[in-house]
Amino acid sequence: MKLKSDFFGDWVGLQKDILTNHWGYDVSLIPDDEIPFLYFNAEQRRPEAKVRQLVLADTFSCPQNLVTGWERLKHLIESGQDLTSNLSKLINNLNNKDSMLNDWGVHHFHLGETMEGDFIKRTGPLLFALLIDNKFYAIGIFEHGSWADQDIVEIIHRNWSSVIEKYQIKGVVSSTPLTEQERLNLRKVNGNSLVTVQDGTTYAPIGGGVVSAGLNVQAVMSKDRQRVFLRYLEEYLESQLENLRTTFEKQGYNGEPELEARLDITESEYTAVFPKYGISALLFSANK
Repeated sequence: MKLKSDFFGDWVGLQKDILTNHWGYDVSLIPDDEIPFLYFNAEQRRPEAKVRQLVLADTFSCPQNLVTGWERLKHLIESGQDLTSNLSKLINNLNNKDSMLNDWGVHHFHLGETMEGDFIKRTGPLLFALLIDNKFYAIGIFEHGSWADQDIVEIIHRNWSSVIEKYQIKGVVSSTPLTEQERLNLRKVNGNSLVTVQDGTTYAPIGGGVVSAGLNVQAVMSKDRQRVFLRYLEEYLESQLENLRTTFEKQGYNGEPELEARLDITESEYTAVFPKYGISALLFSANK
């Protein structure tokens, strides 16, 4: 009994479905091998709609003219609603990359009061925030274009150093700090850089950084890890087919040399489905 499967292709197919039917992107001309990178890019830029605890930085202050828009966004955050309307309109461009997000892991949100189409009315000042797990860390409201203002990382470090501790580089003596323009120029050519805050603590890119092609490092690593993992699941399943022979025979199996299976993925489980025989086999569960 041999297994006929393409779990990696099934995984890519699920990503295509989300990109197309949930987020509205056209991926018809995109090669399958590029889909995981674009999916990760879109997923990273589009915060999941879920209830989050709002945490304000010690220096957080909202200008009076933006209070109404800020209160509206706060409601969306704390009630678990979709935040897409407050994001950049460039979110609709699947190939667009947010360099501040890739470098420092920081999202930016507009604070308008009324909707204009699918998006909130654009504002000059923007809310910068770090979204990790179920928390929304509001860093501050910055002028548009402050993408490389080192105060952003200073505030994160001063308020929530434990949250970004894993990105600390121990034993590094920093050279001359980069200016804002130097950091922006480096981002334009897909370069990565460390950032050292006032107390001497040095951080690697909190957002994961990018490879030379401009893809997020985590996206590349995730794709590679997933390919290896899915191949392992295929090999494991094939090794168990003989043990399942009786089950297949009860469902009409007559000794065919190949058994075709597809992969079904939920938030916590990977299941192999044999459509011809109506049989499914749990391969992995995060709950176990």
